[in-house]
Amino acid sequence: MKEQVARMLGKRGRNFWELLSRWEYRIKDFVDAVNEMYSSGEVVVKNGRLLPSRGLASSLPSSLPDRTCGQCRGRGVEVRNTALLRRFRALLRERPHTTAKYFQGNMDAESVVARVYLMDSRDGLAGKRITLVGDDDYLSLALALTRLPSRIVVLEIDERIGEFIERCSRRHGLEVEYVPYNVEQPLPKELRGRSHIFSTEPLETLSGFLTFFARGAAALRKRGVGYVGLTNLECSLEKWKRIQESILRMGFVITDIKRRFSFYPMEYPEDAEYVEQVLRALKFRVSPRTRRIWYFSHLFRVEAVEEIKPEPAPDEEVSITLFDEGDDFTYPN
Repeated sequence: MKEQVARMLGKRGRNFWELLSRWEYRIKDFVDAVNEMYSSGEVVVKNGRLLPSRGLASSLPSSLPDRTCGQCRGRGVEVRNTALLRRFRALLRERPHTTAKYFQGNMDAESVVARVYLMDSRDGLAGKRITLVGDDDYLSLALALTRLPSRIVVLEIDERIGEFIERCSRRHGLEVEYVPYNVEQPLPKELRGRSHIFSTEPLETLSGFLTFFARGAAALRKRGVGYVGLTNLECSLEKWKRIQESILRMGFVITDIKRRFSFYPMEYPEDAEYVEQVLRALKFRVSPRTRRIWYFSHLFRVEAVEEIKPEPAPDEEVSITLFDEGDDFTYPN
């Protein structure tokens, strides 16, 4: 991991938050690597900027300049200044704050609208029935603003979110159905096998991810499609492997992985607690204040190519593990 940090540092160094925004593995791996490099003298810290020692800088290989598209942030979908983004942002002004109780985190409005455009370009939203398993990002409202889907169902445990979605729907004439639902419970029979598309941003423990995914899968018709968010910041590549194997067993193929598609501004008080946990694990001081968005997730598109076999089954009651020992830890203590 030290090699990756050194390559990102370059010869001139970078701000801590800029480094973290470029990181492609778990947050803990990043913290461990920079702590080790700081303790060994390979890295020095000045005003929150990590600088390579003279010896490290002289040993760094040359590399090509970063050519990631700045317009679309590397997504391949450009949504800035669109009418849909403006209308969606207006709806979000009174949304409830996230809560740690349900491990919530809001992606920015641009990321949500980018998903809408991607879904339409890949699968066509017109006349489609869509199920959202959890919706603290309010993708349902952005979809409804297009007036294209024939049905949008939101399965959400947080009643504050459900009430907000219903209030917006009434006020603006949007067609969104809210169903209070805990993914640990069986999927209601009337929702099984009905949708063309599902979308979810699951809890990233193995049991959490697979349960959210399986509930969405159970809602699909034959040859249905899913859109699912997953990070490297809280999931090891070993867990990615187990997740991908499970997706294949359920009858799906992964057609797309859109890296760094969804960005999280970390702007609520609950997010500040997360940031403090990261900073407390460091051996040097860094200001918690930054305008840089450093937390992101990747977007999977999956498509059913054979009989859908959700694991767990739609009529199965399950118990989700909130932390995976030895790998996933929301806070890198």
